[in-house]
Amino acid sequence: MVDFVGAGPGAEDLITVRGMELIKNADVIIYAGSLVNPGLLKFASDKAKVYDSAYMTLEQVCEKMKDAHSKGLSVVRLHPGDASLYGAIREQMDFLDKENIPYRTCPGVSACFGAAASMNLEYTLPTVSQTLIITRAEGRTAVPEKESLELLASHKASMAVYLSVGILDKVERDLLAGGLDPDTPVAIVYKATWPEEKVIYTTLENLADVGRENEISKTAVVLVGEAIRPKKYERSKLYDPDFETGYRKHTHAKKAAICFSEDGKKLLKRMNEAFEASGMEKAELYICPGEKNISTGSEDADTFIIESRGPAAWAKDRFDEGAALIFASAAGIALRAVAGCVKDKLTDSPVVVMDDMGEHVIPLLSGHANGANKLACTIAGLIGAEAVLTTATDVHGAFSADVFARENNLKIVNRDGIKKVSAKALEGKSITLSVKDYPPAQPVDIIIADETDREYSLLLKPKRYTLGIGMKKDTPVQAAEDFINDILEKYGIKQDDIYALCTIDIKEEEPAIRAYCNKHSIPLITFDASMLQKAEGEFEASEFVKEKTGVDNVCERAAILGGGMGSKLIVKKQKGQGITLAVAERNIYYFGH
Repeated sequence: MVDFVGAGPGAEDLITVRGMELIKNADVIIYAGSLVNPGLLKFASDKAKVYDSAYMTLEQVCEKMKDAHSKGLSVVRLHPGDASLYGAIREQMDFLDKENIPYRTCPGVSACFGAAASMNLEYTLPTVSQTLIITRAEGRTAVPEKESLELLASHKASMAVYLSVGILDKVERDLLAGGLDPDTPVAIVYKATWPEEKVIYTTLENLADVGRENEISKTAVVLVGEAIRPKKYERSKLYDPDFETGYRKHTHAKKAAICFSEDGKKLLKRMNEAFEASGMEKAELYICPGEKNISTGSEDADTFIIESRGPAAWAKDRFDEGAALIFASAAGIALRAVAGCVKDKLTDSPVVVMDDMGEHVIPLLSGHANGANKLACTIAGLIGAEAVLTTATDVHGAFSADVFARENNLKIVNRDGIKKVSAKALEGKSITLSVKDYPPAQPVDIIIADETDREYSLLLKPKRYTLGIGMKKDTPVQAAEDFINDILEKYGIKQDDIYALCTIDIKEEEPAIRAYCNKHSIPLITFDASMLQKAEGEFEASEFVKEKTGVDNVCERAAILGGGMGSKLIVKKQKGQGITLAVAERNIYYFGH
């Protein structure tokens, strides 16, 4: 057997475990000595025969593999990085196929990924680049016409240019000809992850000169694109609290909108159509006739709910539900409607108003803490309106501490710290952040910890508990609210310390579950039965539950999975009123979680 093994970018400990084991057990090793770290040969057996392919032709390499196979010996063909990239393995495999010699491939970490790790770099930043082009410039080896650097540069995607550091003048010239700006960020990474690694940042117009100045002519990869040193990018949807996934529902899943005119009706219908088209949950739509000439005929019965009590009563009910409020009206109507509901900027429902012609969308309340600013921007983008933001950090494009806390599901312990951090951000100063006790000693602007003796401006506390819940169909909303709150009070768990409510996916639309999450701004995480079954631990099994759901326990398993690695069950299954509830404590400092 011949194993083609990717040796990784250079560092000895960046070879895969599988690759290391194959080296250990190989009888013959043929390695690319000009590029592979020779330190990897320390894993080889003392009895292994080792050949450096830098001094061999293809025919000589193939003969060595054939000879070893004929003697029943195992062979490792050790290539730099990942063998599938510029490894010339296809021609070797064709030879092995012809000789009926079996072979396999073990992947490795390529240089562009080793370089990215060294630079703490992400190639695929939203609104910057969602594509990584791995290529080489044309030199002694021809490149297909449609894959010239000039043509590839026109995409303005992130690029990793291999085997081209010896012709940087050509690389620079071709990329500029392809339309890249002269000040496009570039990095030359020499021997990525090796002890002698060197990362040189520059711009495209200075690429060739910088390469010469640093005397780099081989063993380097050139990284190109705005992602190398991004000025601005949008946050990924992956962990966005307002973005739903199969496992997580956003905090304000419920949106309620009200209008007072015919134009308002048209606007809300258009908004909901846009929500649906983008995969978002639609808003619950209301008409408030009042004294205005607005029809409430049968054609609207399936779309709108009639609100005859007036906007203030409507707003109070929505606040009690924890819904996001959207007004298609004058700002004054919205302000008077919510005036009696306003209590606390960190817990108030988000309120957004848009003129009934759909030209402007304005967040009025809870712009940061509960996402009204983001909701306004989302609606504006969907209906082609302009979002009008007035919060200072948004206007100036500065860091917002309360948005950071909300988006990372962190509890704000000392609200006065928000102003201190925001003031510093508005001055254009850097904001320092520490997780628990790292880095040690020095004061920081923001610290994420349960408690600390260190000096800080703002303390953000990780939410510690996940609730796992099982429920009979159509359990009354108030019954669920009372039962959950009773359990939390019994065990001394505070509402604002709940990280998420977790359940099986077939219960994600249960009204009582949705209502609780919306009211208390708690994310909903769901798992299918097969995923719940994989939860580790001892759980109270129920054959009845298994027959109905496909898994023997929902609440305990869901709580553990929602808490992540290192979580532990602190409240076992509690039963009552058609509900089961369990509580897990998250290990918020578990490595890798």
